[in-house]
Amino acid sequence: MTKAPRFAAIDVGSNTVHLLVASCPPNRLPIPLLRRREFVQLGQDVNAVGAIGPERLELASRALRRQVEDAREAGVVEVAIGATQALRSAANGAEVAERLSAAAGGGEVRILAPQVEAQLAFDGATMTISPGRATMVLDIGGASAQIAWGPAGGVCRHISLAVGSGSVTLLAGSDPPSEEDWRAMERRVGQLIPDLIPLPAPPVALGTGGTITNLPRLLGKQKGAVMRLRDVEVVIEAFRSRPATELAERSGVDLERTRLCRGGALILAQMMDLLHLRWIRSSERGLRDGMIAALVTGGEDWWQWRGPAPAGLGQEARAPLAARLG
Repeated sequence: MTKAPRFAAIDVGSNTVHLLVASCPPNRLPIPLLRRREFVQLGQDVNAVGAIGPERLELASRALRRQVEDAREAGVVEVAIGATQALRSAANGAEVAERLSAAAGGGEVRILAPQVEAQLAFDGATMTISPGRATMVLDIGGASAQIAWGPAGGVCRHISLAVGSGSVTLLAGSDPPSEEDWRAMERRVGQLIPDLIPLPAPPVALGTGGTITNLPRLLGKQKGAVMRLRDVEVVIEAFRSRPATELAERSGVDLERTRLCRGGALILAQMMDLLHLRWIRSSERGLRDGMIAALVTGGEDWWQWRGPAPAGLGQEARAPLAARLG
């Protein structure tokens, strides 16, 4: 029997550099084989000075080089490397992408446009949903968050918000955060998430990204569990009274990820409340799965936008969501 080809995707995010290797048999969903994640937190430099400094660049270069080597050792045919909000917003983002491409030695680092990131995450998260079924996907990253809506397997509409788990969590100066810290975090979330008019409740609501995939574990639930708004509020209450070290040890979630979930949980609660989402199910698939699917079908043009211009660009991003997605 012929061995199915293997492809890889590396997501250079604001918090992590994250690798996924998958086997891609014909006419079947990609089968995840290997995951690697390293916390580099490029977004911290961008938040502090507006650009990525040499030390953080070196950390990211080493992480990316190791992950490309891991992918090659796993027998991949091609690697897609995409960068998101940290490089999009950094004053030296294009230069950093060039430096990372040279360090990786395994393909060019593409800075993904917001609509491309949203579509790829939507494609990945909805892989197991019946084609055409109305679906909403929330994707919370380190420095940005996306809300995507559309038929599974089709082109989504989206809004991209300049708020993420890392940028909010950085406002906490103690562990657990003080009441003043929490007020500052809540103000930041409120300022950067505009009022959203709720859409008709979709049959399927999915969440992806590090926050949403790990919150069930912090609740003592299995990965992929359904969460209601009250569940997210329970986690927030725990963060207000207990140090991240205690919550990480109890749940088995990585300590750095546990810390980042403080800001991510506030963002998720605000989104669910404003959109009147009664529940959301965390999806193990997301951006990297979508990148691999695009690499298989689109080759070296995997990162190009191939759909109609979505709503939610430029100044329109602050218009009511229902008006933009309608």
